Amino acid sequence: MAESNENMGFFGSMSEIKLNELRRMIVGLDTEDLRRLANLVNDPDKFSEEISELLPNSIKIMIDKGKVSYTDLIPLIESALKDSIKKDPHTLADILFPVMLPAIRKAVADDIRNMVDSLNTTLEHGFSPTRIGWRFKALFSGKSYAEIVLSHAYIYRVKQVFLIHKQSGILISSASNSDDSVTKDEDMVSSMLSAIKDFVQDSFSVDDENELNTIKVGKFNIWIEQGPGAIIAAVIDGDAPSSFRTILKESIEKIHLKHTYDLEHFDGDTSKLEKTNTYLQSCILSEQKEKKKKKPIILIFLFIVILGFIGYLLFINYESNKRFSKLENLLKTEPGIVITDDDEINGKVIFEGLRDPLANDPFELSRAANIDTSEVDFSLKPYISLENDLILKRALTILSPPTTVQLSFSNGILYAEGSATEEWITTAIDAALSIPGVIKFDISKLDEILSKKSIQRVALSIEQYYFVFKYNVVELSDEQKIKFQSLVNEVNTVLNFDFSQDSVPVIIVISHTSREGNAEANEIVAFDRAKQFTNLMIGAGIPMEVLVPKADYIEDIEEDFPIRSVSFKVIYSKPEDL
Repeated sequence: MAESNENMGFFGSMSEIKLNELRRMIVGLDTEDLRRLANLVNDPDKFSEEISELLPNSIKIMIDKGKVSYTDLIPLIESALKDSIKKDPHTLADILFPVMLPAIRKAVADDIRNMVDSLNTTLEHGFSPTRIGWRFKALFSGKSYAEIVLSHAYIYRVKQVFLIHKQSGILISSASNSDDSVTKDEDMVSSMLSAIKDFVQDSFSVDDENELNTIKVGKFNIWIEQGPGAIIAAVIDGDAPSSFRTILKESIEKIHLKHTYDLEHFDGDTSKLEKTNTYLQSCILSEQKEKKKKKPIILIFLFIVILGFIGYLLFINYESNKRFSKLENLLKTEPGIVITDDDEINGKVIFEGLRDPLANDPFELSRAANIDTSEVDFSLKPYISLENDLILKRALTILSPPTTVQLSFSNGILYAEGSATEEWITTAIDAALSIPGVIKFDISKLDEILSKKSIQRVALSIEQYYFVFKYNVVELSDEQKIKFQSLVNEVNTVLNFDFSQDSVPVIIVISHTSREGNAEANEIVAFDRAKQFTNLMIGAGIPMEVLVPKADYIEDIEEDFPIRSVSFKVIYSKPEDL
Protein backbone atom coordinates (compact mmCIF):
# COMPACT_ATOMS: atom_id res chain seq x y z
CA MET A 1 0.00 0.00 0.00
CA ALA A 2 2.77 2.31 0.84
CA GLU A 3 4.48 1.43 -2.37
CA SER A 4 1.26 2.23 -4.19
CA ASN A 5 1.09 5.68 -2.58
CA GLU A 6 4.66 6.39 -3.53
CA ASN A 7 3.88 5.46 -7.08
CA MET A 8 0.87 7.77 -7.10
CA GLY A 9 2.93 10.61 -5.67
CA PHE A 10 5.54 10.04 -8.24
CA PHE A 11 3.02 9.97 -11.07
CA GLY A 12 1.23 12.99 -9.55
CA SER A 13 4.50 14.83 -9.53
CA MET A 14 5.14 13.84 -13.09
CA SER A 15 1.70 15.00 -14.06
CA GLU A 16 2.27 18.39 -12.44
CA ILE A 17 5.54 18.78 -14.34
CA LYS A 18 3.85 17.95 -17.58
CA LEU A 19 1.02 20.25 -16.69
CA ASN A 20 3.46 23.12 -16.11
CA GLU A 21 5.14 22.42 -19.41
CA LEU A 22 1.78 22.32 -21.15
CA ARG A 23 0.76 25.59 -19.42
CA ARG A 24 4.05 27.27 -20.42
CA MET A 25 3.53 26.18 -24.01
CA ILE A 26 -0.02 27.59 -24.08
CA VAL A 27 0.20 30.85 -22.08
CA GLY A 28 3.98 31.28 -21.68
CA LEU A 29 3.77 31.21 -17.83
CA ASP A 30 4.69 28.55 -15.31
CA THR A 31 3.19 27.95 -11.90
CA GLU A 32 5.55 30.38 -10.14
CA ASP A 33 4.77 33.12 -12.66
CA LEU A 34 1.04 32.59 -12.15
CA ARG A 35 1.43 32.68 -8.37
CA ARG A 36 3.42 35.94 -8.60
CA LEU A 37 0.82 37.41 -10.94
CA ALA A 38 -1.95 36.42 -8.54
CA ASN A 39 -0.11 38.11 -5.65
CA LEU A 40 0.22 41.34 -7.66
CA VAL A 41 -3.51 41.31 -8.49
CA ASN A 42 -4.52 40.58 -4.91
CA ASP A 43 -2.02 43.04 -3.30
CA PRO A 44 -2.43 46.63 -4.67
CA ASP A 45 0.71 47.86 -2.88
CA LYS A 46 2.93 45.29 -4.53
CA PHE A 47 1.22 45.90 -7.85
CA SER A 48 1.82 49.64 -7.57
CA GLU A 49 5.47 49.06 -6.69
CA GLU A 50 5.87 46.81 -9.71
CA ILE A 51 4.11 49.24 -12.03
CA SER A 52 6.21 52.16 -10.70
CA GLU A 53 9.32 50.61 -12.24
CA LEU A 54 7.63 50.22 -15.64
CA LEU A 55 5.55 53.39 -15.75
CA PRO A 56 8.35 55.95 -16.42
CA ASN A 57 9.69 53.89 -19.30
CA SER A 58 6.18 53.41 -20.69
CA ILE A 59 5.51 57.16 -20.57
CA LYS A 60 8.81 57.82 -22.33
CA ILE A 61 7.93 55.33 -25.11
CA MET A 62 4.49 56.91 -25.51
CA ILE A 63 6.04 60.39 -25.78
CA ASP A 64 8.59 59.15 -28.36
CA LYS A 65 5.76 57.60 -30.42
CA GLY A 66 3.68 60.78 -30.16
CA LYS A 67 0.80 59.12 -28.33
CA VAL A 68 1.13 61.58 -25.46
CA SER A 69 2.89 64.99 -25.13
CA TYR A 70 4.43 67.01 -22.32
CA THR A 71 1.54 69.41 -22.63
CA ASP A 72 -0.85 66.57 -21.75
CA LEU A 73 1.24 65.54 -18.71
CA ILE A 74 1.83 69.00 -17.19
CA PRO A 75 -1.75 69.46 -15.83
CA LEU A 76 -1.62 66.00 -14.23
CA ILE A 77 1.75 66.67 -12.61
CA GLU A 78 0.70 70.11 -11.38
CA SER A 79 -2.53 68.70 -9.94
CA ALA A 80 -0.65 65.91 -8.18
CA LEU A 81 1.85 68.38 -6.70
CA LYS A 82 -0.94 70.66 -5.47
CA ASP A 83 -2.74 67.75 -3.78
CA SER A 84 0.53 66.55 -2.23
CA ILE A 85 1.38 70.00 -0.88
CA LYS A 86 -2.13 70.49 0.54
CA LYS A 87 -2.00 67.09 2.18
CA ASP A 88 1.53 67.35 3.68
CA PRO A 89 3.83 70.28 2.64
CA HIS A 90 6.67 68.88 4.75
CA THR A 91 7.08 65.90 2.46
CA LEU A 92 7.84 68.01 -0.59
CA ALA A 93 10.03 70.32 1.53
CA ASP A 94 12.09 67.33 2.71
CA ILE A 95 12.46 66.12 -0.88
CA LEU A 96 13.60 69.52 -2.15
CA PHE A 97 15.75 70.31 0.90
CA PRO A 98 19.13 69.12 -0.53
CA VAL A 99 18.49 70.88 -3.86
CA MET A 100 16.65 74.09 -3.10
CA LEU A 101 18.60 75.27 -0.07
CA PRO A 102 21.93 75.68 -1.93
CA ALA A 103 20.13 77.69 -4.62
CA ILE A 104 18.39 79.85 -2.02
CA ARG A 105 21.60 80.35 -0.10
CA LYS A 106 23.42 81.36 -3.29
CA ALA A 107 20.77 83.99 -4.04
CA VAL A 108 20.97 85.30 -0.46
CA ALA A 109 24.78 85.33 -0.66
CA ASP A 110 24.60 87.42 -3.84
CA ASP A 111 22.29 89.90 -2.12
CA ILE A 112 24.60 90.10 0.89
CA ARG A 113 27.60 90.62 -1.39
CA ASN A 114 25.80 93.50 -3.10
CA MET A 115 24.95 94.92 0.32
CA VAL A 116 28.60 94.68 1.37
CA ASP A 117 29.70 96.46 -1.80
CA SER A 118 27.14 99.19 -1.17
CA LEU A 119 28.25 99.50 2.44
CA ASN A 120 31.87 99.66 1.32
CA THR A 121 31.03 102.56 -0.98
CA THR A 122 29.14 104.33 1.82
CA LEU A 123 31.97 103.96 4.29
CA GLU A 124 34.71 104.97 1.89
CA HIS A 125 34.54 108.56 3.16
CA GLY A 126 34.94 107.74 6.86
CA PHE A 127 38.05 109.35 8.34
CA SER A 128 37.77 108.61 12.05
CA PRO A 129 40.92 107.22 13.73
CA THR A 130 39.25 103.82 14.14
CA ARG A 131 38.26 103.63 10.49
CA ILE A 132 41.71 104.74 9.41
CA GLY A 133 43.10 101.85 11.45
CA TRP A 134 40.65 99.50 9.76
CA ARG A 135 41.79 100.76 6.37
CA PHE A 136 45.42 99.97 7.18
CA LYS A 137 44.38 96.56 8.44
CA ALA A 138 42.45 95.91 5.24
CA LEU A 139 45.47 97.04 3.23
CA PHE A 140 47.91 94.63 4.88
CA SER A 141 45.59 91.70 5.68
CA GLY A 142 44.25 91.19 2.16
CA LYS A 143 40.62 91.64 3.27
CA SER A 144 38.22 94.23 1.96
CA TYR A 145 37.53 97.32 4.02
CA ALA A 146 33.83 96.39 4.31
CA GLU A 147 34.69 93.01 5.81
CA ILE A 148 36.87 94.68 8.43
CA VAL A 149 34.10 97.13 9.30
CA LEU A 150 31.43 94.43 9.52
CA SER A 151 33.27 91.73 11.38
CA HIS A 152 36.71 92.92 12.56
CA ALA A 153 38.74 89.75 13.06
CA TYR A 154 36.67 86.87 14.44
CA ILE A 155 38.68 84.49 16.68
CA TYR A 156 37.12 81.05 17.21
CA ARG A 157 37.86 77.32 17.43
CA VAL A 158 35.42 74.51 16.60
CA LYS A 159 35.92 71.92 19.33
CA GLN A 160 33.50 69.19 18.30
CA VAL A 161 30.76 68.44 15.74
CA PHE A 162 27.85 65.99 16.22
CA LEU A 163 25.46 64.37 13.71
CA ILE A 164 22.23 63.33 15.48
CA HIS A 165 19.29 61.43 14.05
CA LYS A 166 16.36 63.82 14.22
CA GLN A 167 13.52 61.38 15.04
CA SER A 168 15.32 59.11 17.51
CA GLY A 169 17.95 61.48 18.96
CA ILE A 170 20.65 58.82 18.49
CA LEU A 171 24.20 60.03 17.84
CA ILE A 172 25.15 58.97 14.31
CA SER A 173 28.68 60.34 14.13
CA SER A 174 30.98 62.94 15.67
CA ALA A 175 34.28 64.69 14.92
CA SER A 176 36.62 66.72 17.11
CA ASN A 177 39.73 68.84 16.84
CA SER A 178 42.39 66.15 17.47
CA ASP A 179 42.06 65.17 21.17
CA ASP A 180 40.49 68.50 22.03
CA SER A 181 37.08 67.06 22.85
CA VAL A 182 34.96 68.97 25.34
CA THR A 183 32.42 66.21 26.06
CA LYS A 184 32.87 63.16 28.24
CA ASP A 185 29.89 61.25 26.86
CA GLU A 186 28.92 62.00 23.28
CA ASP A 187 25.69 59.96 23.47
CA MET A 188 24.61 61.96 26.51
CA VAL A 189 25.28 65.21 24.63
CA SER A 190 23.26 63.92 21.71
CA SER A 191 20.32 63.03 23.96
CA MET A 192 20.60 66.36 25.75
CA LEU A 193 20.49 68.36 22.52
CA SER A 194 17.50 66.39 21.27
CA ALA A 195 15.73 66.90 24.57
CA ILE A 196 16.44 70.64 24.58
CA LYS A 197 15.22 70.94 21.00
CA ASP A 198 12.01 69.07 21.76
CA PHE A 199 11.55 71.03 24.99
CA VAL A 200 11.83 74.38 23.22
CA GLN A 201 9.59 73.17 20.39
CA ASP A 202 6.88 71.93 22.73
CA SER A 203 7.08 74.41 25.62
CA PHE A 204 7.13 77.66 23.69
CA SER A 205 4.71 76.73 20.91
CA VAL A 206 7.36 77.40 18.33
CA ASP A 207 6.53 76.67 14.70
CA ASP A 208 8.43 73.97 12.89
CA GLU A 209 10.01 76.64 10.73
CA ASN A 210 11.44 78.46 13.79
CA GLU A 211 13.73 75.75 15.11
CA LEU A 212 16.40 76.06 17.80
CA ASN A 213 19.76 76.98 16.23
CA THR A 214 21.99 78.37 19.01
CA ILE A 215 22.74 77.36 22.62
CA LYS A 216 25.11 79.20 24.96
CA VAL A 217 26.95 76.99 27.47
CA GLY A 218 29.55 78.91 29.47
CA LYS A 219 32.22 80.10 27.10
CA PHE A 220 31.02 77.69 24.41
CA ASN A 221 28.49 78.35 21.71
CA ILE A 222 26.57 75.42 20.24
CA TRP A 223 25.36 76.09 16.72
CA ILE A 224 22.66 73.77 15.38
CA GLU A 225 21.51 73.24 11.81
CA GLN A 226 18.58 70.91 11.20
CA GLY A 227 17.61 68.85 8.23
CA PRO A 228 14.60 66.58 7.55
CA GLY A 229 16.35 63.49 8.89
CA ALA A 230 19.35 64.64 10.92
CA ILE A 231 20.76 67.48 12.99
CA ILE A 232 24.32 68.80 12.94
CA ALA A 233 25.62 70.56 16.05
CA ALA A 234 28.98 72.31 16.44
CA VAL A 235 30.58 73.20 19.80
CA ILE A 236 32.51 76.48 19.28
CA ASP A 237 34.98 78.17 21.57
CA GLY A 238 34.75 81.90 20.87
CA ASP A 239 32.78 83.89 18.33
CA ALA A 240 32.61 82.26 14.92
CA PRO A 241 31.78 84.33 11.82
CA SER A 242 28.42 84.03 10.13
CA SER A 243 30.13 82.30 7.23
CA PHE A 244 30.67 79.23 9.48
CA ARG A 245 26.91 78.71 9.68
CA THR A 246 26.91 78.46 5.90
CA ILE A 247 29.49 75.68 6.20
CA LEU A 248 27.22 73.81 8.64
CA LYS A 249 24.26 74.22 6.28
CA GLU A 250 26.25 72.94 3.33
CA SER A 251 27.41 69.92 5.36
CA ILE A 252 23.90 68.89 6.49
CA GLU A 253 22.64 69.39 2.95
CA LYS A 254 25.36 67.17 1.51
CA ILE A 255 24.66 64.49 4.15
CA HIS A 256 20.97 64.45 3.21
CA LEU A 257 21.78 64.43 -0.49
CA LYS A 258 24.08 61.41 -0.21
CA HIS A 259 22.33 59.48 2.61
CA THR A 260 18.62 60.28 2.31
CA TYR A 261 17.59 56.64 2.20
CA ASP A 262 19.80 55.64 5.14
CA LEU A 263 18.41 58.48 7.26
CA GLU A 264 14.80 57.65 6.42
CA HIS A 265 15.33 53.95 7.24
CA PHE A 266 17.68 54.47 10.20
CA ASP A 267 17.26 51.64 12.73
CA GLY A 268 20.05 52.54 15.14
CA ASP A 269 22.83 50.96 13.10
CA THR A 270 25.32 53.80 12.62
CA SER A 271 27.73 51.75 10.50
CA LYS A 272 25.72 52.59 7.38
CA LEU A 273 26.41 56.30 7.99
CA GLU A 274 30.11 56.13 8.78
CA LYS A 275 30.95 58.10 5.65
CA THR A 276 29.19 61.15 7.06
CA ASN A 277 32.22 61.69 9.28
CA THR A 278 33.98 63.26 6.28
CA TYR A 279 31.44 66.09 6.22
CA LEU A 280 31.80 66.61 9.96
CA GLN A 281 35.58 66.88 9.67
CA SER A 282 35.15 69.71 7.14
CA CYS A 283 33.46 71.72 9.90
CA ILE A 284 36.43 71.51 12.29
CA LEU A 285 37.77 74.97 11.67
CA SER A 286 39.53 77.72 13.57
CA GLU A 287 40.66 81.27 13.00
CA GLN A 288 43.24 83.14 15.04
CA LYS A 289 44.66 86.62 14.93
CA GLU A 290 47.79 86.89 12.91
CA LYS A 291 50.86 87.67 14.92
CA LYS A 292 52.07 91.17 14.41
CA LYS A 293 55.16 91.07 12.35
CA LYS A 294 57.88 93.61 12.70
CA LYS A 295 57.88 95.96 9.84
CA PRO A 296 60.96 95.48 7.67
CA ILE A 297 62.28 99.01 8.20
CA ILE A 298 65.46 98.41 6.19
CA LEU A 299 63.56 96.90 3.28
CA ILE A 300 61.04 99.73 3.37
CA PHE A 301 63.86 102.28 3.44
CA LEU A 302 65.63 100.55 0.53
CA PHE A 303 62.35 100.38 -1.35
CA ILE A 304 61.78 104.12 -0.81
CA VAL A 305 65.37 104.89 -1.92
CA ILE A 306 65.02 102.72 -5.03
CA LEU A 307 61.62 104.21 -5.76
CA GLY A 308 63.02 107.71 -5.32
CA PHE A 309 65.98 106.92 -7.57
CA ILE A 310 63.67 105.52 -10.24
CA GLY A 311 61.47 108.60 -9.87
CA TYR A 312 64.53 110.84 -10.21
CA LEU A 313 65.61 109.01 -13.38
CA LEU A 314 62.11 109.27 -14.78
CA PHE A 315 62.04 113.00 -13.95
CA ILE A 316 65.45 113.56 -15.56
CA ASN A 317 64.36 111.62 -18.63
CA TYR A 318 61.11 113.60 -18.77
CA GLU A 319 62.93 116.93 -18.45
CA SER A 320 65.48 115.88 -21.10
CA ASN A 321 62.74 114.84 -23.51
CA LYS A 322 60.92 118.08 -22.80
CA ARG A 323 64.03 120.17 -23.51
CA PHE A 324 64.88 118.31 -26.71
CA SER A 325 61.26 118.56 -27.87
CA LYS A 326 61.49 122.32 -27.32
CA LEU A 327 64.75 122.45 -29.30
CA GLU A 328 63.23 120.39 -32.10
CA ASN A 329 60.27 122.77 -32.30
CA LEU A 330 62.62 125.78 -32.36
CA LEU A 331 64.65 124.21 -35.17
CA LYS A 332 61.55 123.37 -37.19
CA THR A 333 60.21 126.92 -36.92
CA GLU A 334 63.56 128.64 -37.47
CA PRO A 335 63.88 130.19 -40.98
CA GLY A 336 66.71 128.65 -43.00
CA ILE A 337 66.94 125.38 -41.00
CA VAL A 338 65.37 122.12 -42.18
CA ILE A 339 65.60 119.03 -39.90
CA THR A 340 65.30 115.72 -41.75
CA ASP A 341 66.32 113.24 -39.03
CA ASP A 342 67.71 112.91 -35.52
CA ASP A 343 69.55 110.12 -33.76
CA GLU A 344 71.34 109.48 -30.47
CA ILE A 345 74.99 108.46 -30.70
CA ASN A 346 77.28 108.05 -27.67
CA GLY A 347 74.84 109.91 -25.44
CA LYS A 348 74.62 112.88 -27.81
CA VAL A 349 71.61 113.79 -29.94
CA ILE A 350 72.58 114.42 -33.57
CA PHE A 351 70.25 116.49 -35.77
CA GLU A 352 70.61 116.09 -39.52
CA GLY A 353 69.28 118.38 -42.22
CA LEU A 354 69.98 121.64 -44.12
CA ARG A 355 70.97 125.14 -43.01
CA ASP A 356 71.20 128.47 -44.81
CA PRO A 357 74.50 130.25 -43.97
CA LEU A 358 72.54 133.31 -42.83
CA ALA A 359 70.24 131.29 -40.50
CA ASN A 360 70.72 131.59 -36.74
CA ASP A 361 73.34 129.40 -35.12
CA PRO A 362 71.63 126.15 -33.99
CA PHE A 363 73.86 126.01 -30.91
CA GLU A 364 72.40 129.36 -29.84
CA LEU A 365 68.96 127.79 -30.18
CA SER A 366 70.19 124.88 -28.04
CA ARG A 367 71.21 127.25 -25.28
CA ALA A 368 67.80 128.92 -25.54
CA ALA A 369 66.25 125.48 -24.89
CA ASN A 370 68.50 124.97 -21.81
CA ILE A 371 70.51 122.25 -23.55
CA ASP A 372 74.26 122.10 -23.07
CA THR A 373 76.23 122.06 -26.33
CA SER A 374 77.91 118.85 -25.14
CA GLU A 375 74.55 117.08 -25.31
CA VAL A 376 73.78 117.93 -28.93
CA ASP A 377 75.43 118.21 -32.32
CA PHE A 378 74.34 119.18 -35.81
CA SER A 379 75.07 117.72 -39.21
CA LEU A 380 73.53 120.39 -41.44
CA LYS A 381 74.41 120.75 -45.10
CA PRO A 382 74.42 124.28 -46.59
CA TYR A 383 71.64 125.46 -48.87
CA ILE A 384 70.04 128.74 -49.98
CA SER A 385 66.69 129.39 -48.34
CA LEU A 386 64.03 131.41 -50.17
CA GLU A 387 62.17 132.40 -47.04
CA ASN A 388 61.35 136.12 -46.92
CA ASP A 389 63.27 136.80 -43.72
CA LEU A 390 66.47 135.29 -45.11
CA ILE A 391 66.12 136.96 -48.53
CA LEU A 392 65.87 140.33 -46.76
CA LYS A 393 68.78 139.42 -44.50
CA ARG A 394 70.84 138.44 -47.56
CA ALA A 395 69.91 141.74 -49.28
CA LEU A 396 71.04 143.73 -46.25
CA THR A 397 74.34 141.84 -46.23
CA ILE A 398 75.03 142.27 -49.96
CA LEU A 399 73.72 145.82 -50.54
CA SER A 400 74.94 147.32 -47.21
CA PRO A 401 72.42 150.20 -47.40
CA PRO A 402 73.15 153.48 -45.57
CA THR A 403 71.21 154.33 -42.45
CA THR A 404 68.96 156.60 -44.54
CA VAL A 405 67.66 153.60 -46.53
CA GLN A 406 65.16 151.00 -45.29
CA LEU A 407 64.78 147.69 -47.16
CA SER A 408 61.73 145.38 -47.16
CA PHE A 409 60.80 142.27 -49.14
CA SER A 410 57.45 140.83 -50.24
CA ASN A 411 56.28 138.56 -53.07
CA GLY A 412 59.65 138.57 -54.82
CA ILE A 413 60.00 142.40 -54.78
CA LEU A 414 62.76 144.19 -52.82
CA TYR A 415 61.64 147.66 -51.76
CA ALA A 416 64.01 150.56 -50.89
CA GLU A 417 62.75 153.65 -49.08
CA GLY A 418 64.52 156.78 -47.85
CA SER A 419 67.36 158.64 -49.48
CA ALA A 420 70.70 157.56 -50.89
CA THR A 421 73.49 158.79 -53.09
CA GLU A 422 73.54 158.23 -56.80
CA GLU A 423 76.56 155.94 -56.48
CA TRP A 424 74.82 153.60 -53.98
CA ILE A 425 71.62 153.52 -56.02
CA THR A 426 73.52 152.59 -59.18
CA THR A 427 75.44 149.82 -57.37
CA ALA A 428 72.30 148.50 -55.59
CA ILE A 429 70.31 148.21 -58.81
CA ASP A 430 72.96 145.95 -60.32
CA ALA A 431 73.43 143.83 -57.17
CA ALA A 432 69.81 143.46 -56.04
CA LEU A 433 68.68 141.36 -59.01
CA SER A 434 71.51 138.91 -58.40
CA ILE A 435 70.12 138.05 -54.93
CA PRO A 436 68.29 134.63 -54.99
CA GLY A 437 64.57 135.17 -54.66
CA VAL A 438 64.61 138.86 -55.74
CA ILE A 439 62.66 139.32 -58.95
CA LYS A 440 62.38 143.13 -58.91
CA PHE A 441 64.10 146.06 -57.12
CA ASP A 442 61.64 148.91 -56.42
CA ILE A 443 63.30 152.32 -55.77
CA SER A 444 60.25 154.44 -56.49
CA LYS A 445 60.22 155.68 -52.90
CA LEU A 446 63.95 156.33 -52.79
CA ASP A 447 65.20 159.95 -52.98
CA GLU A 448 68.60 160.67 -54.48
CA ILE A 449 70.96 162.79 -52.43
CA LEU A 450 74.20 164.29 -53.69
CA SER A 451 77.48 162.88 -52.69
CA LYS A 452 80.29 165.05 -51.41
CA LYS A 453 81.88 165.10 -54.85
CA SER A 454 78.59 166.05 -56.43
CA ILE A 455 78.14 168.83 -53.94
CA GLN A 456 81.64 170.11 -54.71
CA ARG A 457 80.87 169.94 -58.40
CA VAL A 458 77.61 171.85 -57.95
CA ALA A 459 79.39 174.43 -55.78
CA LEU A 460 81.95 174.99 -58.54
CA SER A 461 79.18 175.40 -61.08
CA ILE A 462 77.50 178.05 -58.89
CA GLU A 463 80.80 179.88 -58.59
CA GLN A 464 80.90 180.13 -62.42
CA TYR A 465 77.86 182.46 -62.41
CA TYR A 466 78.39 186.28 -62.48
CA PHE A 467 76.26 189.31 -63.37
CA VAL A 468 77.49 192.72 -64.77
CA PHE A 469 75.56 195.91 -63.99
CA LYS A 470 75.70 199.51 -65.12
CA TYR A 471 77.12 202.20 -62.90
CA ASN A 472 75.23 202.58 -59.65
CA VAL A 473 72.30 200.41 -60.99
CA VAL A 474 71.27 196.84 -59.83
CA GLU A 475 68.58 195.80 -62.27
CA LEU A 476 68.36 192.51 -64.15
CA SER A 477 67.80 192.49 -67.85
CA ASP A 478 65.59 189.89 -69.47
CA GLU A 479 68.56 187.76 -70.33
CA GLN A 480 69.94 188.16 -66.79
CA LYS A 481 66.60 187.20 -65.29
CA ILE A 482 66.75 183.80 -67.02
CA LYS A 483 70.28 183.34 -65.83
CA PHE A 484 69.31 184.44 -62.30
CA GLN A 485 66.41 181.90 -62.18
CA SER A 486 68.77 179.14 -63.25
CA LEU A 487 71.14 180.11 -60.45
CA VAL A 488 68.34 180.06 -57.84
CA ASN A 489 67.02 176.68 -59.05
CA GLU A 490 70.44 175.09 -58.85
CA VAL A 491 71.08 176.50 -55.39
CA ASN A 492 67.72 175.24 -54.06
CA THR A 493 68.11 171.79 -55.67
CA VAL A 494 71.63 170.79 -54.77
CA LEU A 495 72.35 172.63 -51.56
CA ASN A 496 70.88 171.43 -48.21
CA PHE A 497 70.13 174.31 -45.89
CA ASP A 498 69.21 172.11 -42.86
CA PHE A 499 70.51 174.05 -39.86
CA SER A 500 70.39 170.89 -37.65
CA GLN A 501 73.40 169.48 -39.51
CA ASP A 502 76.98 169.94 -38.47
CA SER A 503 77.56 172.39 -41.35
CA VAL A 504 75.51 174.21 -43.98
CA PRO A 505 76.56 175.86 -47.28
CA VAL A 506 77.16 179.64 -47.19
CA ILE A 507 77.03 181.70 -50.40
CA ILE A 508 79.23 184.83 -50.46
CA VAL A 509 77.89 187.41 -52.88
CA ILE A 510 80.96 189.36 -54.12
CA SER A 511 80.59 192.76 -55.82
CA HIS A 512 83.77 193.73 -57.79
CA THR A 513 85.15 197.31 -58.06
CA SER A 514 88.48 199.06 -58.80
CA ARG A 515 90.90 201.18 -56.82
CA GLU A 516 91.07 203.77 -59.60
CA GLY A 517 89.64 207.15 -58.58
CA ASN A 518 88.31 207.18 -55.04
CA ALA A 519 88.88 203.58 -53.78
CA GLU A 520 86.90 204.02 -50.61
CA ALA A 521 83.89 205.47 -52.43
CA ASN A 522 84.13 202.67 -54.98
CA GLU A 523 84.09 200.07 -52.18
CA ILE A 524 81.00 201.62 -50.62
CA VAL A 525 79.17 201.55 -53.94
CA ALA A 526 80.30 197.97 -54.60
CA PHE A 527 79.15 196.75 -51.17
CA ASP A 528 75.76 198.38 -51.70
CA ARG A 529 75.51 196.55 -55.05
CA ALA A 530 76.28 193.20 -53.26
CA LYS A 531 73.56 193.92 -50.70
CA GLN A 532 70.99 194.67 -53.41
CA PHE A 533 71.79 191.41 -55.22
CA THR A 534 71.52 189.53 -51.90
CA ASN A 535 68.03 190.95 -51.48
CA LEU A 536 67.15 189.62 -54.93
CA MET A 537 68.23 186.11 -53.88
CA ILE A 538 66.34 186.32 -50.57
CA GLY A 539 63.28 187.30 -52.54
CA ALA A 540 63.79 184.15 -54.67
CA GLY A 541 63.55 181.93 -51.53
CA ILE A 542 67.14 181.47 -50.51
CA PRO A 543 67.60 181.81 -46.69
CA MET A 544 69.11 185.13 -45.74
CA GLU A 545 71.26 183.33 -43.10
CA VAL A 546 73.40 181.73 -45.82
CA LEU A 547 73.90 184.89 -47.95
CA VAL A 548 76.90 187.13 -47.14
CA PRO A 549 77.45 190.37 -49.20
CA LYS A 550 81.05 191.43 -49.80
CA ALA A 551 82.96 194.05 -51.83
CA ASP A 552 86.26 193.16 -53.50
CA TYR A 553 88.85 194.97 -55.64
CA ILE A 554 89.71 193.37 -58.93
CA GLU A 555 93.31 194.28 -58.35
CA ASP A 556 93.40 191.99 -55.28
CA ILE A 557 92.11 188.80 -56.90
CA GLU A 558 93.51 186.38 -59.42
CA GLU A 559 90.19 185.75 -61.22
CA ASP A 560 89.31 187.99 -64.14
CA PHE A 561 85.94 189.65 -63.35
CA PRO A 562 84.77 192.91 -64.89
CA ILE A 563 84.19 196.08 -62.82
CA ARG A 564 80.66 196.46 -61.43
CA SER A 565 80.09 192.64 -61.69
CA VAL A 566 78.68 190.29 -58.98
CA SER A 567 80.11 186.72 -58.50
CA PHE A 568 79.66 183.95 -55.91
CA LYS A 569 81.74 181.81 -53.56
CA VAL A 570 80.41 178.71 -51.73
CA ILE A 571 81.85 177.74 -48.34
CA TYR A 572 80.59 175.54 -45.41
CA SER A 573 80.15 176.90 -41.93
CA LYS A 574 78.68 175.74 -38.59
CA PRO A 575 75.10 176.97 -38.02
CA GLU A 576 76.01 178.69 -34.74
CA ASP A 577 78.61 180.78 -36.61
CA LEU A 578 76.02 182.18 -38.98
